[in-house]
Amino acid sequence: MEQKQIIITGGHSGIGLELTKLILKGNYKIGLILRNENRLTEAKKIFNQFKFDNIDFFIADLSNQESISTVAKSITDKWQKIDILFNNAGVLIGEKTFSSQQNEMHYEVNTLAPYLLTTNLHQALLNANEAIVVNTATDGLNMLKKLKMEELINPVKFKKLLGSYLQSKLALVLLMNNLAMEWQQQKIRILNVTPGGSKTKLSTGSGMPSILKPMVSLFYKSPVAGAGLLYEAGFGEKFKEKAGVFIQKNKIENLKIILSEEQKSALLKGIKKDSK
Repeated sequence: MEQKQIIITGGHSGIGLELTKLILKGNYKIGLILRNENRLTEAKKIFNQFKFDNIDFFIADLSNQESISTVAKSITDKWQKIDILFNNAGVLIGEKTFSSQQNEMHYEVNTLAPYLLTTNLHQALLNANEAIVVNTATDGLNMLKKLKMEELINPVKFKKLLGSYLQSKLALVLLMNNLAMEWQQQKIRILNVTPGGSKTKLSTGSGMPSILKPMVSLFYKSPVAGAGLLYEAGFGEKFKEKAGVFIQKNKIENLKIILSEEQKSALLKGIKKDSK
């Protein structure tokens, strides 16, 4: 059987690291997208116990759209196909920050970056003949009633966790569900999976409101648990026939929101034309 090839963003720490370890137990080829040379050095130290012929390393700053386009070309030049793409990297920031494209950073990294990477890798996914894209979402999206564009694209008042971060994850799922409908006849399935509350650098960092940090300590799980949920979505049988869905606690939850064409157009305006 031909070896499956897997691309992972954010695979050197937290949930992504545990996911990468799980995948390395199988006979799979892994491509890790890392932010810079320092991350590359760290990753090589972490994975020195594994055979490096099973891992390819690629470098891209996911807040920079030109960098995403460049890494997608590097991947497709080296790999003919991608069987599974895990869009796992994300940010949870404690203050309003903007990318080099002048997009709010949660919107840039959590929404636009995985969408742009996925669409730039379209041909390699097609070549796999039954590829899967797994996007790391977040809990509670099924409880939201609307996409608040004003809190996402350029928020006047920055709100930790429940503002731009939550809206960026909702926007990602809605965009990806829309893409899943376009690609459903192409044997590319897109799943949006929440790994649940996990004790990681994100959940214990400056982006988490101080009032919620005791809850993280008491109730959040090891990133191993979250990695298992992502792994199940990519490799398990439970969601084998599903696409364009939001999965929480290992079951499909219905979203109350449908992305309008106007909203889709507004979201995608954040992508520079030469990065598509």
